[in-house]
Amino acid sequence: MTTKLHLAVEQGQKPLSLVITAGHRHDSPQFQNVLDRVSVPRIGPGRPRTKPHKVRADRAYGSRANRA
Repeated sequence: MTTKLHLAVEQGQKPLSLVITAGHRHDSPQFQNVLDRVSVPRIGPGRPRTKPHKVRADRAYGSRANRA
């Protein structure tokens, strides 16, 4: 019984989103789930930003679909 933490953080190491899965689940399919949960509040009015400007990821997330 193990678990995996899939975490998106900003450059300053502040967590933006977290997905917890079973340890035997593959990493790559979780990439989109993690990005879908990102929500960066704006200063002032407006909806939170949900798309990061840049993404860096471990080799486990390096599928063609994720790179696209």
